Amino acid sequence: MWPKVVVVSILAIQLLVVRAAAADPPSEAIPLPDEGGVFHLLQSVTVDGGENGDDQVRGISVADDGTVYVAGYVSVTGQGRNIWLAKYDEKLAYQDSITVNGLADGDDEGYTIVFDGSGHLYLVGYMTEAGEGHNIWLGKFDSDLALLDSITVKGSDADEDDDGYGILFDSVSGNLYLAGTVRETGEGANIWLAIYDTDLDLVDAITIDGPVHDTDKARFMAFDDTRHLFVSGSMTEDLNRDYDIWIGKFQADLTFVDDLTVAGPTTEEDKGYGIVFGGPGTIFVTGTMIETNESYNIWMAKLDTDLTIHDEYTINGPVDGEDVAYLMTRDELGRLYHTGTYTEAVGGTNIWLARFDPTMKLEAWVSVDGPANGYDTGIGVAMGHKHDLYVSAIVSDPIEDFNIWIGRYNVSTFFTDGFESGDTTSWSSTTP
Repeated sequence: MWPKVVVVSILAIQLLVVRAAAADPPSEAIPLPDEGGVFHLLQSVTVDGGENGDDQVRGISVADDGTVYVAGYVSVTGQGRNIWLAKYDEKLAYQDSITVNGLADGDDEGYTIVFDGSGHLYLVGYMTEAGEGHNIWLGKFDSDLALLDSITVKGSDADEDDDGYGILFDSVSGNLYLAGTVRETGEGANIWLAIYDTDLDLVDAITIDGPVHDTDKARFMAFDDTRHLFVSGSMTEDLNRDYDIWIGKFQADLTFVDDLTVAGPTTEEDKGYGIVFGGPGTIFVTGTMIETNESYNIWMAKLDTDLTIHDEYTINGPVDGEDVAYLMTRDELGRLYHTGTYTEAVGGTNIWLARFDPTMKLEAWVSVDGPANGYDTGIGVAMGHKHDLYVSAIVSDPIEDFNIWIGRYNVSTFFTDGFESGDTTSWSSTTP
């Protein structure tokens, strides 16, 4: 299956950008358990958009100076969801935030943040435009959160949704790499990969349509040490089953090299999310897989750079509920941290945070239950300075629907044991 080059529509648009007052947003600490002995909570904040509505976080990134940037959306009456971008110091003291509202007053969302090393940051997501549904949105900001430029991208099926998920900055070429999905007429949702320069001018773009012209998505990306680009996502290969985990390999110019789909034991949907380079010849991928009688399970795999799976795990929580691994990061010792969702008998669907050694042995984990015992989930994770780990998450609130939650942990403890006390996880290993 070879991708094709697609010509996409790129639009410069007018936006309503609102900078928050210095006193906003409100924040409070949520007491958290630490069942693994590794995750030592230092600070946490919650953010309510101010209207007790649906406010959710997506990506989190840490700049070289330790400043923490977080993106997502806040709900505003009469404007739908607005893109939200905020900055905090390394101790999560609030510094500033802005919201960006598209002209259609629809749903707009920021997803992933990246820095270019020259004082600029870039945010990818989507924006609703009149008569076009979601369009991929890319914004360029200075470090003070001033919006310098932005574009939107849409596929050929203008009435359908196009979404941006992942973004990378390539220090070798000085370009931005974006991943998402675009709707093409007669083909459904296609995998979309693109290269832009830092002036937001298109360098190249491709789409990949799966064999049954249904739902195909690229989510996140990682370069290896040979400058091959690896991409996580989903692809539908059979109309009798939902989409499978998809992993693609490309040259730096987006020339297709190879891909792999991973199907769970049921016909239900399986999704690839986090992806990191694990050292020479190694890629790690996280996601979720539906297994028989168990709903969504956390999925993690170790692959070589020829896309051969060498190890693969699923983790099922104690109540056969929704368990998902979203984004992942790696520390200087090669240990892997990922966050997501873990459903327990107490607290319902909770934030999951785990650490694995470079062989994919689970060293420690912790779950976080929000104040409403409702749906709480980790989304983003990023390494900071001094063994600090930052997590962005969603917590349900009994009054305020969903709130944004940000946590700072110290993870300097060196643990080599397996499961820690309090762990009730069901652990299984499979080799395809």
